[in-house]
Amino acid sequence: MRQLLLLALAACSSARADQATEGAAVLQHYCGKCHLAKAEGDLAYITDTKRLIAEGYLMPGDAGRSQIVQRIVDGEMPPAAVKLRPSAAELASLRAWIDGMRTASATRSTRDVDRLLVADAARAGTEARWLSFAHLVDAGATDAQLDRYRTALATLLGSLTWAAKPPRLVAIDRERTLFRIDLRELGWSAATWDTVRASYPYGIARGRVPDALRADWFVATASRAPLYHTLLDMPETEAELARRLGIDLAQDIARAEVARAAFNRSGVSVNNRVIERHPTRFGAYWRSYDFASSVGRENVFAHPLDFTPAGGEIIFNLPDGFQAYMLVDRDGKRIDRAPQTIVSDPRRPDRAVENAVSCMGCHAGGIVPKADQLREATLERGTVNRVRILHPAPAAMNRLYDEDRARFARALAAIDAKPTEPADEPITALTTRYEAELDLATAAAELGLRTDELRERLPRLYGLRQTLGGLATQGGTVKRDTWASLFPRIAEILGVGIPFTPSSSTSALPPVWVDDRRSSWVIVDRSSDQARAVEACRRRGYELAREAELVRAVANGLAAGLSLSSPMWSAGTKLDASNLRYAAVVDPQTGLARRADVSDRHVVVCVVR
Repeated sequence: MRQLLLLALAACSSARADQATEGAAVLQHYCGKCHLAKAEGDLAYITDTKRLIAEGYLMPGDAGRSQIVQRIVDGEMPPAAVKLRPSAAELASLRAWIDGMRTASATRSTRDVDRLLVADAARAGTEARWLSFAHLVDAGATDAQLDRYRTALATLLGSLTWAAKPPRLVAIDRERTLFRIDLRELGWSAATWDTVRASYPYGIARGRVPDALRADWFVATASRAPLYHTLLDMPETEAELARRLGIDLAQDIARAEVARAAFNRSGVSVNNRVIERHPTRFGAYWRSYDFASSVGRENVFAHPLDFTPAGGEIIFNLPDGFQAYMLVDRDGKRIDRAPQTIVSDPRRPDRAVENAVSCMGCHAGGIVPKADQLREATLERGTVNRVRILHPAPAAMNRLYDEDRARFARALAAIDAKPTEPADEPITALTTRYEAELDLATAAAELGLRTDELRERLPRLYGLRQTLGGLATQGGTVKRDTWASLFPRIAEILGVGIPFTPSSSTSALPPVWVDDRRSSWVIVDRSSDQARAVEACRRRGYELAREAELVRAVANGLAAGLSLSSPMWSAGTKLDASNLRYAAVVDPQTGLARRADVSDRHVVVCVVR
């Protein structure tokens, strides 16, 4: 797709833009002929700047990170066979246009976010929890992208509850990057949220600041097994699910209270497929029958009533109208992934169909209507009547499709969203962004640092420099799973904060205080001599603060932040005129420093810069 886009820049038109031509006009002149008229490369929106930004082809304010510019500069496009190439003036115009675009909002400091969370926590009840997009703003997310990601979060939450209506997503900041949810509205307990939090790799202790889990991680993780199944309390088998929904699958089929469609070609199934609809008290229950081959009893056209499936996908309405999903094997047992020999998902990097993120991407507009090919097929006399009863006429089947799609559309309307095409599905878009490789700017944003700050601190990562070496090179990246697994060590070594993952909602936060320079302060011992104080900090990868630094921290609220009342050791020892060693301690109440013998025992407070 990107190759076609850049090829179009050079070859779709012989028109040329002078130095003053804006980038939008460059796209119009060079790409419109092919992409607007012929819709080549699935980019019929080539002149829709907002859509190009939302899809990641343009990075507002950063031409160097925009796919269009990268491929031209690298010489990858146009290919050697194409003679016409953008001139330096045209490329400069394109760069200037992209660099001049406005990003979503100005970067906010970690401290600003912390203040908002503390203030909201004081107003909210004990069932409140928080999710954040703030780091995506720092990473350059645009207004259009953030709107899409907010929809992804709201849609997923509506798809994870058995409540009668979707939960509210309450913005606590003007930019709408920090959101509060109420566990009661989701029907979740504190233990349910503990399950979410336990697998979160980016936890940083912030003292009295409440957790705000990254919303992109939440969407990418809670939309797939096993967390998806846990949050929905999904049964282990299809039979248990049917009982919960108040239906008897076998009885419905025996009484012909189902509607089926069979066809040879599906966008997901490798072989022929049957879909079957059952009515439930919440709406509909759709079940697919998928096959490992198209021969014998796995050919529904040869065996329209006694076929043998290898597994299937279940889509059912939740009480709020949203859709939920289950994949099952041939015995009706729940599985996390479907075998790729049976079904595949072309949108996923490994093409595996995962429950439920793959299903959500495919069914962005609700149930996908499929025309039945069996009802009018040549059938044996003994089966034709039964097939026609189970397989409604096209008009009747279309009414069922329309009814179920309308129900899903109403559910989306309740969160101010609407159905989309699979290519525009927001949960897939946010999941794809989260799973992508990280460059230096993205990694810095996720650490709460500026790009130049991270570049300066990278040499500190002694044992990790080989693994993360790509970040130090021009255009280099690191894989998401590598980054997530190492994040606690990276954050600690680089002085971002104290990694923390509580075992439960009642776990006491470590005694951490964050100052206005984003340094974290932590108590590691309540009574130690000076040598042990130095070693205690060093062993954890922290530092014992210098005297002046400790005095300043006390003046800014360290004592209150850590509930301190006893003197604290500072770094360094000195020799007095009598050649006796002494060190300094700082009083947390007055902020005054005084001498202390190195053998005295005082509180050890370390700093993580």
